Amino acid sequence: MARRQEALIIGAVALLLSPLAQALDVEQLDVNLQGDRYVVDFVARLDAPADAVHAVLTDYDDYPNLDPRIQESRVLARDRLNSVQLYTRMRGCVGGLFCRTMQRVEEVVERPDELLATAILDKSDVRFGVTHSQWQPKANGTELVYRLEIMPKFWIPPLFGPRMMINTLRSGTLELFTNVEKAAKERSRTVAAQ
Repeated sequence: MARRQEALIIGAVALLLSPLAQALDVEQLDVNLQGDRYVVDFVARLDAPADAVHAVLTDYDDYPNLDPRIQESRVLARDRLNSVQLYTRMRGCVGGLFCRTMQRVEEVVERPDELLATAILDKSDVRFGVTHSQWQPKANGTELVYRLEIMPKFWIPPLFGPRMMINTLRSGTLELFTNVEKAAKERSRTVAAQ
């Protein structure tokens, strides 16, 4: 019995260390409050091809599957060849205590290896919002650099709210890009199988 358990444990460890089980490789995740803006700086290596990462990040209708806080997302207009107006409705909780639904309309400029999203303030529940994502192929994957700067319009309790907001942004960013990596890997497998 002991040998069987030992063999199962060794097998499980081998699977976890195999290339198939590689997880998001985070190089940097800094979240802080700079003045009145929350800033997220994130750098990671995704175990998925860059073209699949691009396809996932520009599949705007699928955003609710990437981030459980997003309840709805849709393209409102395609203004130019490489620009869309994107609507998202999110439900977020800070520290599990303060929950709020937030709507945001952004102008998203699409380039082959980056997205730059700027909030349209009169249509959004933010006073400021810019998201910049860049990715490039690296050996056996994709390097992704992500920066978010956001200033919500809603009140955040000054005593403990900023710390909870920082923690929420940190965990949300990790979950988002873990799901991006998973979706990109699945997309590349599906394309390869065709």
